[in-house]
Amino acid sequence: MAVKKWSPRNTSSMSRTASANIIIAVLKSLGYWQWTRDPRQPYIEKVERAYRIVLHTTFPFTFIALMLTGVLLSRDLDEIGSILHVLLTEFSLIVKTLHIWRKGGVAWRFMHEVANDPIYDLRQQSEWTKWQQAQRSFAIVSNTYFVAATTVVVFACIGAMMTPADVYVLPMNIYVPFDWHHPRRYWYAWTYNTIASLMTATANAMLDLVNCYFMFHLSLLYKLIGWRLSALRRSANEPPVIEQMSEIFQMHMKVRRLTTECETLVSIPVFSQIILSSFILCFCGYRLQQMEIMENLSMLFSTVEFATVMAVQIFLPCYFGNKVTESSDALTDEIFNSDWTTFDVPTRRFMILYMELLKKPANLMSVNYFIIGVDIFAKTMKNAYSIFALVLNMNN
Repeated sequence: MAVKKWSPRNTSSMSRTASANIIIAVLKSLGYWQWTRDPRQPYIEKVERAYRIVLHTTFPFTFIALMLTGVLLSRDLDEIGSILHVLLTEFSLIVKTLHIWRKGGVAWRFMHEVANDPIYDLRQQSEWTKWQQAQRSFAIVSNTYFVAATTVVVFACIGAMMTPADVYVLPMNIYVPFDWHHPRRYWYAWTYNTIASLMTATANAMLDLVNCYFMFHLSLLYKLIGWRLSALRRSANEPPVIEQMSEIFQMHMKVRRLTTECETLVSIPVFSQIILSSFILCFCGYRLQQMEIMENLSMLFSTVEFATVMAVQIFLPCYFGNKVTESSDALTDEIFNSDWTTFDVPTRRFMILYMELLKKPANLMSVNYFIIGVDIFAKTMKNAYSIFALVLNMNN
């Protein structure tokens, strides 16, 4: 039986950014991603702007304002602690929201280029197989993280309903401008609280994931360069090696430019998340320390899961930022994996010059303050424990 020969046309119906399609679709529905950039349809931009204003004024911004009012009006440290660990997360959401709105054009161009630029076309079956394996791995991580983030809110809402009949508790403590300690009025407050909580949790998770995808796809492009470097061979059926090297060099220059754009997109959101996460984890620990374990198992599980999701929320950008550095740093080794000893002198000279460019690996800086990597995750967890110990001492 004849074996079907692989061709780039076989993948024409498949996307190089497959694992980001659902993320971007959800962001569009929540008003975080531009619907279109077609200048022939200006009315769509006006509808999108109006939709964004109405949706965010009704739910996220008002919800956060009510939560902040609850903190300012409360004089109970336990109650403040139960609100602050969520409120600080919402503050990071505000930063991410304003940033993605401000850099929406850059984000759209970044995704459009990596999805459609022919220089990144996958030309070999091995390249396509590795690429799709990486995309599927990211999809598994993103789906797991999203389910975990939304499950936190679901358990909080269920826990609020599992209290005794004469005790009224909201999933998230907020200021309510009317007396909601009443059977009928309680469900009004509970419904709004649940919808707003689910929307902010979904938005927070998806904005985290799209930032992680920027870094993931960038690291994958560096790996693609490495695959092509290690596959360099002298062959009568292929263009001269010097021409292949020239094309790889041009692609590398484009990827370096994308690295700068990616840093612009993720720098501020990651910085805000890292700075606030120490305090968020601290107040999570304080709430667990003050909570009666058998009083409400659902609320206990929700708080533990919230702290776990927050730790993962810090880890993911650090991990994918570190992968960019690792993938770019591995390019020198990939050159030595090629059949370089058989190349002519001009080609080897070009390779030596190219290796000079590779001496400094690509790094993603967060507001020029620290390199996004796994070291930052360890430092953040250490700072969270230090602040938690300080709060406990102050309470005692």
